[in-house]
Amino acid sequence: MLNVGTPQSAPQPGPYTGPLPALPSGTAPRAAAKASPLALATLIFLVVALQFGPALGLVGFRLTGDPLWSWNGLVRDGAVALLVALAAMLWLNAGAPRLTPAARWSLGLVAIYMLMAAVSSTDFYLIVMNLRRLVLVPLLFVAVLLIPWSPGQIDTLFRWLVGTGVLVALFGLVEVVAPVSWWTGVMEIEAFTSANNFDRFGHLPFAESGRYFSYDLAALTGGPVRRMISTYLEPTTLAAGLSVLLVLALARRARGHAATGWVLLALLAGLATLSKGFWLFLLVLLAWRWWGVPAPRHLLPLLLLGCGLAAAADRFHLEGPFEHLEGLTTAVHFLFEGRWLGKGVGAAGNLSDLGSEVGEESGLGNVIGQVGWLGLVSLWWLRTLMLDVLAAAKARRDPGGPWVASWLLFWGVTYLFSASSLGVGGNALGFLMLALYLHPASGAQGLERRRAGRR
Repeated sequence: MLNVGTPQSAPQPGPYTGPLPALPSGTAPRAAAKASPLALATLIFLVVALQFGPALGLVGFRLTGDPLWSWNGLVRDGAVALLVALAAMLWLNAGAPRLTPAARWSLGLVAIYMLMAAVSSTDFYLIVMNLRRLVLVPLLFVAVLLIPWSPGQIDTLFRWLVGTGVLVALFGLVEVVAPVSWWTGVMEIEAFTSANNFDRFGHLPFAESGRYFSYDLAALTGGPVRRMISTYLEPTTLAAGLSVLLVLALARRARGHAATGWVLLALLAGLATLSKGFWLFLLVLLAWRWWGVPAPRHLLPLLLLGCGLAAAADRFHLEGPFEHLEGLTTAVHFLFEGRWLGKGVGAAGNLSDLGSEVGEESGLGNVIGQVGWLGLVSLWWLRTLMLDVLAAAKARRDPGGPWVASWLLFWGVTYLFSASSLGVGGNALGFLMLALYLHPASGAQGLERRRAGRR
């Protein structure tokens, strides 16, 4: 970013209340910085594919009967790969400038996973399936951060994030009260999910699947409760996507704009997923606003506390909603047993058919089971992301920035206790949001508008 004038003569904007955060005072976007139409179209396509891809795949399968529609997620992977390639070319053409701490730690984490995958003796397809879950999101984060978006393009991308999120939430609130026969009879969702042989739970009948019904509240309700799945066709990564909508709405509200309707929509839809991660996130947010802790800056201590609780949880019989603690518990004790480098990428976790139960149902547990102590680097990576976002919010005097940063509280807690944190879907949307927020051009349009108003 280039300085505009001297510190004495540079315009000094007040606290920003626009839809996007402003740049620090005395700064402006690079005049020539603007991503190619291909990059912009690819990222918009990716947002649409993340939000609506599973539902579109179901529609395609229903119309054609072709099982390849159940593999439509590969299209999202291709879009990420294209963005990474474009970002790498642009970065090299610019002379490989110094990366931000968040970008360096993201690439370092990717390097660790790829190195451990290279030496893993697991079956190739298991390595590929697990490596995809480990590296896709950090690579997307770096790619979005490096592509030279213009302020207008940043604004457009944020609007796509919010607009598609609103549509997902609205559709979800309709489908969750629709008759089950709409999914099982009209849309034939059971045939669609069973067409993907890599889906461990795709062959379960609709009424018996934890994706569509929750049994955690059975003691209160007398039976299973329908979960909202919306266009994601499953509730957990959907909850991650709705948490993105929630924090963006709260950030907009903190900047003085009307967003109460978006907040209520995101809350209602998120609660309807019956995702323990979303419910716990709300409790964390309430504690932060009422008592000041845990604030976003407390992310690392919160994660370490969660690991400590998991280490002590083996003394108790865990069942029902507390079962997810067991995945991290097995991983922590796996480390204490001296398995320094894990079982190898693809040899443990939810996407392994080798019979290992180490780390199952925990994102961090999955990682530790595969790469051992090196998996704890991911916690420092999350800390670095959090500090970068909070530093950007402080420099821009953006009252919505801490709300954006709070999404990492959601993902961090989910990472500890749910393997869904490694799914792409809504999780990718969250890291995409963070990359756009940290981008040098983020909010520059609002700054230029204020400067124009002073002339």
